[in-house]
Amino acid sequence: MNSIPQEDYYWGPVTSTIDWCEENYSLSPYMAEVVNATTNLSFAFLTLFGVYNTLRNNCRKSFVLAHLGILFVGIGSWLFHMTLQYEWQLMDELPMIYVSCIMTYFSIELYSKPKFGWPLIGFLVGYSVFVTWSYLIINDPVFHQVAYAFVIFIIVIRSLYTVLSLPRTATYDYEYPRLLKLLKLAAAGFIISFGVWNIDNQCCSYLRHFRSMVPYALGALTQLHGWWHIGTSLGCYYYSVYVEWVHMILNEENKQQFELVWVGIICYLRPIGKIHKH
Repeated sequence: MNSIPQEDYYWGPVTSTIDWCEENYSLSPYMAEVVNATTNLSFAFLTLFGVYNTLRNNCRKSFVLAHLGILFVGIGSWLFHMTLQYEWQLMDELPMIYVSCIMTYFSIELYSKPKFGWPLIGFLVGYSVFVTWSYLIINDPVFHQVAYAFVIFIIVIRSLYTVLSLPRTATYDYEYPRLLKLLKLAAAGFIISFGVWNIDNQCCSYLRHFRSMVPYALGALTQLHGWWHIGTSLGCYYYSVYVEWVHMILNEENKQQFELVWVGIICYLRPIGKIHKH
């Protein structure tokens, strides 16, 4: 039961094609879904940390674009869950396609000299335009989910092929298992998050009933769509670390070796010395 009358909703009636399980305007007339909105802060923190490490390690500056694209997804998601307005729903969902296409490019173009160049860029831009145009007409979230899954499938297959084909350099025994671990963690972030997202959808009535009987802070932990935000932000971050590391390994001009450092569930690359590539 909402604690704030509908006529006091700052953003007006819900116009989005999706309304999540979190009770609307339960705390504030200015925030439709408090937990679902604020959990997007995980995108902001991990993005800024990722940009910092990209610049510190002298990685390709174009990776900053990928990080900022992920931040853009988090901002769009925040605005969507804050307002539940259709235009902000598009700003949440469509950037997911765009950022996935950017990461597809980085997963395919692994060397300093592009192999596919403008044809690949043209295909990815064309796909983004096609999905955008089609989604505005079809207006069915399932179409967006299928279009997004298609790009993710390409990224997964390409990344597995890449890590299994790494050259047997002097640092191979150190890098290979850790790169594979990053891929597994990235996949787990998305798979587990997708699972709790569906539980949130299918078991909403039970979750709402439980939340009506417990303090708000405890009930907030059962806002499973918020856990989707946290899990996918971690998945995106792990994959960005993976792809940057692979690019540095395969870049013949790079002479710097890196180690993977963990601080809790957060990892980053740290330079440890020069290597000689053959």
